[in-house]
Amino acid sequence: MDSEMAADWNPVALRDGVVRLRVPADWRRVSRDDGGLAYQSPGAHPVDLLISLTTYRNPYGVRAEEAIQYLDRENVLPHGIAPSEDEDDDRRWIAYAVAQPPDRQVFVWKVADFRPPDHVRVVTVQLLVPDSSTEMDGLAELIDRLGEEAARIEFTELPVSEPVERVTMRNVGHGDLVRFRVPWDWSAEKDGELAVFSGDEEGSGTLRVAVHAFSYADGGAEDDGDARRVLRQTAEQFADGPDGRVGEGSVEWLDEGEVLARFATAGEEDGEPLRFHLWLRGSACDGQTTLALFSFAVTEAAHGGETAQATLAMLEREIRTAIVGSGAAEE
Repeated sequence: MDSEMAADWNPVALRDGVVRLRVPADWRRVSRDDGGLAYQSPGAHPVDLLISLTTYRNPYGVRAEEAIQYLDRENVLPHGIAPSEDEDDDRRWIAYAVAQPPDRQVFVWKVADFRPPDHVRVVTVQLLVPDSSTEMDGLAELIDRLGEEAARIEFTELPVSEPVERVTMRNVGHGDLVRFRVPWDWSAEKDGELAVFSGDEEGSGTLRVAVHAFSYADGGAEDDGDARRVLRQTAEQFADGPDGRVGEGSVEWLDEGEVLARFATAGEEDGEPLRFHLWLRGSACDGQTTLALFSFAVTEAAHGGETAQATLAMLEREIRTAIVGSGAAEE
């Protein structure tokens, strides 16, 4: 870095020197109570800079090849984004921009530093730009410079003593139409059009996932009505018993007009008595009905056990918060 450029930016540290980077020298520091840093630019239309450090511990071990699991814990980025990497070490990073309603853009840089066997440190740098500041002088240059500074972030060799978030769930998806989480140690495989997930522990059962999408013309208001109508009818039929099955079902409407329908029934496979728990998560948006079907099977003998009941509670929670439809697809 040349001396003229360096003079405009001052070094700062996070968590007692665990991480070091540079920020604009004339920006005002703003109070922040979560251990991160916040700065605001001078002028009539300021922008805000937020910097934070999150340290993850994964008891199953950490690998740089799985960096996206830590750089996108929220599981919201388009499919196919691959983190950039440094040839000299195991650091990985991503950069992206999002619109934040009602009137703000957010530019984000995330850098991950892997500390085997089980820790990852992730620095997040966010530039918050309200609509009133999009024409500020030098904004494009500022964004470029922040990207350069993010690439220069220094991670020290200090031992992990900062707060740690434990990672036990892995982000997964199926068909570019649904995103959800499963336990980190569950295996995943494809069976035709199905995604199949299962754990090694006895009584953990098997989860099968299928997705379907139905589009209506050009996505106009009338087509949106058709999509919502199909969603409602499908959810009600599902709760009454898919394929004429006998059991117990329910329908719950979630935010944004999405739906969660459930159905539980007994059955058998290869002569073995099983208990089936089925979920339908659906959305209707832009003239498209999207349905994600989850089927969890566990032996009748294991169904009442602690492992199976804990797994059912976990699946209910994760399926409820799954991202279904256009929000899960690649942009």
